[in-house]
Amino acid sequence: MEAMANGTALPSLYLSSLDPGVGKTQALYAFVRNLVRSPAHAGVGVLICLGRLDEVSSFVKGMNAFGTLPPTAVAVMTSDPKRNALGHLVPQEAQVLVTTHQRLEQMRGRRLSEAAAFSFQGKPRAVRVWDESFLPARAVVLNTDAIASLLETLSTINHDLRNRIMAMVNEIEGLSDNSTYTVPDFVTDYRIRLPKVVRALGRNASTRLKDAAADLWHLSGRTVSVRCGNRDGWALVDYRDSLPPDLAPMLILDASGRVRATYDDMEARGLLVRLKSAVKRYDNLTVHLWNKGGGKSSFANNSEAMCKEVARMVLTRPKQPWLVIVHKPHPTGGDYERLVRQHLQGADVDIAFLTWGNHMATNAHVDRPNVILAGTLFYSIAQYEALKRAAAEIRAPDGQITEEAIVRVRRGEFLHHILQALCRASVRRCVDGGCAPCNAYIIAESRHGVQKALAEAFPGVKARSWREEGWGLTGLVSKAVEYLTNWAKTASAGATIKFKDVARAIGMKPDSFNKDVRNHPDFREFILETHIIEGGGRIRKTSFVII
Repeated sequence: MEAMANGTALPSLYLSSLDPGVGKTQALYAFVRNLVRSPAHAGVGVLICLGRLDEVSSFVKGMNAFGTLPPTAVAVMTSDPKRNALGHLVPQEAQVLVTTHQRLEQMRGRRLSEAAAFSFQGKPRAVRVWDESFLPARAVVLNTDAIASLLETLSTINHDLRNRIMAMVNEIEGLSDNSTYTVPDFVTDYRIRLPKVVRALGRNASTRLKDAAADLWHLSGRTVSVRCGNRDGWALVDYRDSLPPDLAPMLILDASGRVRATYDDMEARGLLVRLKSAVKRYDNLTVHLWNKGGGKSSFANNSEAMCKEVARMVLTRPKQPWLVIVHKPHPTGGDYERLVRQHLQGADVDIAFLTWGNHMATNAHVDRPNVILAGTLFYSIAQYEALKRAAAEIRAPDGQITEEAIVRVRRGEFLHHILQALCRASVRRCVDGGCAPCNAYIIAESRHGVQKALAEAFPGVKARSWREEGWGLTGLVSKAVEYLTNWAKTASAGATIKFKDVARAIGMKPDSFNKDVRNHPDFREFILETHIIEGGGRIRKTSFVII
């Protein structure tokens, strides 16, 4: 930030991926206060871009803590007049301008140096900070259902155009997955531009309809990728330039930067430079995993039972505050917050809810030591491909995106959402280089590699099983646990018992015991929860030991 203020920063995007709670925002606040007080930098403007409109008020308040900034130093530029009134009414006269990602994306690729609205004293703002997720272009995923929703409006403009787009939908739905398609050039062929379509949609048209029209006209005349998923149908995949090409130099503050594959692609292009980082320790975080599908459709299909189990888990610590992150209401699954609260009726518990999509950039719940991710957030393959193409600058004519690349993006986005969601709770706070104590509960299938992903996102985390109601040990694992439990009741500290003796006691051969019992996840969980460890030889363990 100092280099930008002094005009010495190279024209790159600079990524700071310090973990949540380490102090990125506080450092920004302090820098802005000192910059405004510096006579040598009186003509240096600051542009701060936030991810959500809801963040603006708290950000302005935090930046101006103790009333240290002059009233005319800060301006707010958003779609909300009330928030704009928090600062100077003439943005170009305020040294610090706070706006949103969406506001800057409305530039549609025009140069920042030519945008008077974002200037300060007639010049581009030299210090530029982008908070949270960054992509150099907007990923475009346009499914055929969204295209078809435009047909009624298009018939009022040009019936031939309407028929051509309907025929286009049929053509796309006849293609195989991972193929390409050249979208007709509507502007050239029919002399109809996007503003005319937007006017025909009317002021009351939904954002979904307006976005579909904008994306379709962006794709006009382009060769794009076609993806077909069982759930999402057919979709056209591309990306569109939406940000000013002269944004650099700019600082990006994104705690997920160390786990998302999209930043690797930007770095490989020479677009992005990673700043030095230091990963927080998470030894005080214990995550309990329920091996069950937690995506939108899986949750909707089992909403009653899963919400009941979430409520039961909350009641295991009724005196402590909880945060529960749920999917948004579903047409068939219902309102998940309401369902959980129904199962908690009569219980005096302190519980707060967030929905996926609203699980980032809020510090309102940092004192809650218990958090449940009631389901997990996944995208379609088309969306992962669009993210890859946008980050790596790969158009459909440049080639297909490999399955391996899709997997890397998918894993990175999964880690990003888990990291951001859990860090809404007390795990966000930084205590002596580590996180504050926190118990987390996640519903996700093990096939997604959740346990390995957690170890990467949260170094030092402890992973445990979430044992739902009715769970119980069975078979030989149950016998082994019962035998060791009874043995431990009378054994003193330091006592040992050979693996082979336990195996014989429950009617097993030693080799089978090592394979089928000792390595069973339920048995490993039992060991972690007791005062029993494995000991014996230096290289090969031979016995159970009481500690």
